Formats: sequence, C-alpha cells, structure tokens
Amino acid sequence: MRKNLIGALIASAFAFSGTAQAGLLFDLNGSAAGGVINANAFDWAQTSFLARGGNTAIGVFASSVDAFGFANGANCGVSACNFTVLTHAVLTGYTPAGGGSSIPLPGGFGQISMVASYEERVTSFISGFAAVNGGRPQAGFTSTGVGTVEFYYNAATTASDLTGSGFDSGRLIGRLTGFTVGADGAFSITNSPVGLLDTFGADDYNGQQSVSGFGAQDVISAGLTSKDLDASFFLTTLAGFNLQYNNISIGLPFNTVNPSDCFNGVRGIGTAVGTTGLGSTCDNVHQAANYAGQVNALPGVTPSVGLINGFALGAPDFIAQTDYNSSVTGVPEPGSLALVGLALAGLGVVASRRRRV
Repeated sequence: MRKNLIGALIASAFAFSGTAQAGLLFDLNGSAAGGVINANAFDWAQTSFLARGGNTAIGVFASSVDAFGFANGANCGVSACNFTVLTHAVLTGYTPAGGGSSIPLPGGFGQISMVASYEERVTSFISGFAAVNGGRPQAGFTSTGVGTVEFYYNAATTASDLTGSGFDSGRLIGRLTGFTVGADGAFSITNSPVGLLDTFGADDYNGQQSVSGFGAQDVISAGLTSKDLDASFFLTTLAGFNLQYNNISIGLPFNTVNPSDCFNGVRGIGTAVGTTGLGSTCDNVHQAANYAGQVNALPGVTPSVGLINGFALGAPDFIAQTDYNSSVTGVPEPGSLALVGLALAGLGVVASRRRRV
C-alpha cells in the first residue's frame, strides 16, 4: 500500500548481510493458526515521535558562540546536549516474499506494535538571524548508539494514536538493543513557522500552536548490541539481524495522524521477552486542552512543548509526525527456513515520500 504524506514521513528498512534474499516467516498471533505470513516488507501506521529534552539540548549547544557569532556547543560536555527520542507504531500491512503489492494484514489476529527509545546529540544550531539556510533556523544532531526497540502482540486492537495508549500492552515478543553511532541529521523551521499543531481533521488540542518544518537523518541500525526474539512469532532465524532506519525524516504540522499526548518508554531487560499480560504505560484519556493541560495517570511521558511546539522555543521537548516502512533481506543460516526482519523508525522525522526496498 502506497501512502502519500502531505507533510512528513519516515522510511525504515531492515537489512541483513549476504547474497541471497529470503522473506520473513512471521506468525501474527503466535499460534500458527492461520496467522503465518512470508514477507519481505512491512508497513507501519503513521504516528508520532517525541524529542524529549530536545529543546533543552539545543539551548545548551547554542549557549556558546564562536568569533563569528555561530553556536559552537562548547558547553555540551559529555551529555548536556543529548536528548531522547520516543516513538511507537502499529503494523498495518506487508509485501509478500517474492515481490508484489503491499497487502493489508488479515483481520482477527490482533495487533503487532512497537515502541522505541534512542539517544541523539545536538551537533549544530543556526538561528533564524543567520544569513545561511535561507534564514531558517536549523538544528543538527547525531545518534549516540544508545537505544532499544521492543515489539508487542495483543489479541485486541488497543493502540490509540491520540492518547499513546496500547502500543506496549499484551505480550512482549521482541527486543533489540544498541544503535548506530554517528548517523547525522537535521531539522529546519520553514519561513512561515506558526500554525496549529493538529490539522488532521478536528483540532484535538484546543489551539495548540506549532512551527512547520522538515528534516532528515542518515541510516540508523538497531539491534547492534543484542537481539532477543520470541520464537512463537519469529519463525525463522537470523544471520546478522539488525533493524535499519532509512531516510529518517521530520514533518510538522500533524496532518495525517493525531499527535500523541503520551509516549511509552521501553521496559528493558527487567521484563523478559515472552512476558504476557502487560498493560500500557500511557492511559487512554485525552483532555480537551493543549499539551500543558494533558494529565497521564500512568508512568508514560507527557510532552512539555510550551505554547508553540518546535525546537529552540523555550520548552524542554518537541514532537513531530512520523511514518515507517521496512524490508527484509538476508541469507538463511544452516538449517533455518529463511531470514527474518521487522521494521521500525524513529526519531523520526518526516518527508514527503517513503521508499520500499
């Protein structure tokens, strides 16, 4: 299924080393009762990401300037310019092994979802007064290598784009840790930056304002440190498995999905893969208010974006719209049926097209 995004999108791809290609045998309900698919690409629903502490990190970087008046990050130290990206998404379709058009997931199996948390570091900042980048403010960043992706199965459809609830509920079926170090990216505010944050149908945020902008990032791979997968769902084994974000992009305002008012952190190794009965860390309630008026009764993270969402605007956080696409390639290990992959993305941040590899 091809998705046309008027604002933003992220394309992600799983890649494996090797010369031959094989699809992923994946069981959508973990019981091999009609839920097995053989896929070489996956579609994830459009969603949100949160740059938690992103504005704070930019502020530290911009607090020191060189002889020409440009921010130089001299005050960053070891981690003062670092921030965390949180995102979540639901699997909606796949491309069958051997090629062909994307197929919506069959009904009745439940929900496959993912949550991710990874770290970025601000590497540059250009203010709107600088006679570069068309006079548009721009921030640069790079991945630090710290990050985790988790996958969940739920027999019910529980995820809510608006509240952020239900992406991390049910059974934990996979975890990948460790990200690429040094994948660079940038985000720019356009020349007409202020408008409504939520332009997808009705405004659910009571006039919450936002900059408009766009950005991109180099390829990031996840799973470079460790991989832990539930064999009831991942029916094939992997050689050199990793999760790869390609063409990562940022987009504002939100015009194809509701902004999430809460984000889930990954549970980490304290919760074993295969654990069932997990409840979401975001509640399923949305207040009729801007972000400052949102209250989450559970441990999930409510963004603090101020009166105008966007970078370098005083509040500690900013959010943006994202979208994910992924592909699976690889060489089977001896005795295995095929190679496996799953998709995600992240910091994501959004452009006007996705690529399917």
